[in-house]
Amino acid sequence: MDTMVAAKKDNDFPLYIGIFFFSGSVLLFELSLMRVFSILQWNYLAFMIISIAFLGYGASGTFLSVFPGILKKTEGKNLYKYLLLFSLFFSLGSLFSLFIISKIPFDLYRITTDRYQLLYLIIYYLAITTPFFFAGLCISLAISKLPKKINKIYFCDLGGASIGCISFLVLANYISLSHLLIIPPLFSFLASFLFSLKLKDKSSMIYIVGIFVFIILFSGAGSFYSFPINPYKSLFTLLRYPNSRIIDRQENSVARLEVVESEGVKYAPGLSLNFSGEIPEQLGLVTDGDGLSAITRLEGEEDLEALKKIEFSDYISSALGFHLVRDIDNQGKTLIIGPGGGLDILGGIYNGAEEIWGIEMNPNVKILLQNNYSDYSGNIYNREGINILTGEGRSVLKGLDQKFDLIQISLIGSSNTASGGFYSISENYLYTVEGFMDFWQHLSDGGKLSITRWLKFPPREVVRLCSISLEVLSRMGIEKPENHLAVIRSWATSTLILSKKEIGEKEIRIIKDFCDKRNFDTVYFPGIKEEDANINHILEQSYYYQEIDQLVNSFKKDELKDFYDSYFFNVSAVTDNQPYFFYTLKLQNIPMIIKSTANWQSLIEWGNLIIFATFLQGIIFSIIFIFLPLILKGLPVSKRKVKIPFLLYFASLGLGYMLLEISFIQKFILYLTNPAYSTSIIIFSFLFFSGLGSF
Repeated sequence: MDTMVAAKKDNDFPLYIGIFFFSGSVLLFELSLMRVFSILQWNYLAFMIISIAFLGYGASGTFLSVFPGILKKTEGKNLYKYLLLFSLFFSLGSLFSLFIISKIPFDLYRITTDRYQLLYLIIYYLAITTPFFFAGLCISLAISKLPKKINKIYFCDLGGASIGCISFLVLANYISLSHLLIIPPLFSFLASFLFSLKLKDKSSMIYIVGIFVFIILFSGAGSFYSFPINPYKSLFTLLRYPNSRIIDRQENSVARLEVVESEGVKYAPGLSLNFSGEIPEQLGLVTDGDGLSAITRLEGEEDLEALKKIEFSDYISSALGFHLVRDIDNQGKTLIIGPGGGLDILGGIYNGAEEIWGIEMNPNVKILLQNNYSDYSGNIYNREGINILTGEGRSVLKGLDQKFDLIQISLIGSSNTASGGFYSISENYLYTVEGFMDFWQHLSDGGKLSITRWLKFPPREVVRLCSISLEVLSRMGIEKPENHLAVIRSWATSTLILSKKEIGEKEIRIIKDFCDKRNFDTVYFPGIKEEDANINHILEQSYYYQEIDQLVNSFKKDELKDFYDSYFFNVSAVTDNQPYFFYTLKLQNIPMIIKSTANWQSLIEWGNLIIFATFLQGIIFSIIFIFLPLILKGLPVSKRKVKIPFLLYFASLGLGYMLLEISFIQKFILYLTNPAYSTSIIIFSFLFFSGLGSF
């Protein structure tokens, strides 16, 4: 309150509020762009927007250092003309960047084979950097030319930015991404209007009104920024089938959820080749263009347990868990993490599960299945005995005072995405030592944990699952942890069973019978011999059995470190401190991989290649737009002898601030349930309290 009174007294109230709205628009635009990149590219690349934004800010500082004449022109009321001008340029630049992103056919994965992609990349970077460049100029001028008011300006700058973060969470849940992207230019326009109040110049008012009309007109032209579909995601594949279409779309701050009608939707991962029935009609359910799941049509069907229609759900490897708890008369409660369109729920219903709980990350999935598509799906999300909760699996589970006989982590996504390694640098807190310990503590005395993953060759993910399991059981003080594991594989998937009790002869018999009937292969169970593996889907050698058997033997001999060191991929147990389950690359093996095979990209994995390329691009563009102009102009060392250590001090301060912020964002994904919440709330907290400290 005192700040506002003081501001009014010195007639700078429009300036402070203008800075507030302008900074809010910049952060709102930045977070909205992150959502765009999650859809256009992949979630982990969305963080590239943060680095590009700072590149724009850094370039603006370099620009003012190289052209100090601009600072001299911004004396008195001229300052507000430049603030008005640059805030308007931010509005236009943000719209321009959206237009470029939607029209330029940039494909990061073809950059080594298509010479034009490098040009497109440069255009992409410049387009996204441009609005942040003008934003940096606007804030830098306000701070440098009004040193006596710097504390208030800095407070309004960081305070507005923090509110922009929270605004994203609120707005993204109520309006579409296309409309959300227009809000930041409008906020920036409002800031321009407030700056103009200091000028009392009618011509500037007319100019602002003209820009405002342009923005409104542009916001109605959705075709200008209708973003292309990523050709490497499931949605692109589904829409290539004749007469395919998107029939529903729900958006929130978590993700864009789309329902797709397509002949290509036949979702039953690793379906047994022995299955002779038909898969019912299905609708595809994709998240940010990928993460394929499916809604199975069971319209008008009531007695689902007796239906032959859902028999297919029992012919996939993930159904093994239901058989193990069903046949030992111990089946009470089942928990499914990530039920999606309900495939694993159907498996539970078919196998007579009495009570099924589900934890779904995206609340819109629950809304669709309980409302819009309840009849179509046979009302499975509304059935008696089925309870669906929303949130991150582990976070919600910790709040449940329940014990489950089966905890099943569903397989979501496409095999192409998994085999391409697009998730290799995505964090996942389900597949960590601490995650498994949480699951273990919520199992009943005879309970089972079942995890299904896409089958990758050479063996990586399934071996790492076993490593995590052995580490967890060892920490829990379990004797003979190897006797609590079982692994099977289909032609496309692998399923790990982690049992609270040792797996006995009866359960081994169930596992063998399950695999024999479905033409699956056993990979590991207590006492397995090599002749028990690699029987149906025959490989040149029993690779999966051999690697897991070697892992178990190394564990029993206390030689795990030697095994991990000698294994070609990194398959050691991952923890919450480094939750990168899908990252299995050893950097020292890259030259060998490239020399040994022409198809080396799938072994190095695209996610790793992209992040390396992005890091390199960031360095190159930083050198070109920040450091090179300073070097050519001469380092900013004034007559007052501002030394390089002084500059390094502030550079180190900024670096430490960002490293801490990014670490908090990653860590709090576990507690705040998803990256969108974590990013917005952590950035809000850092900025708000930094601004409070400055005041």
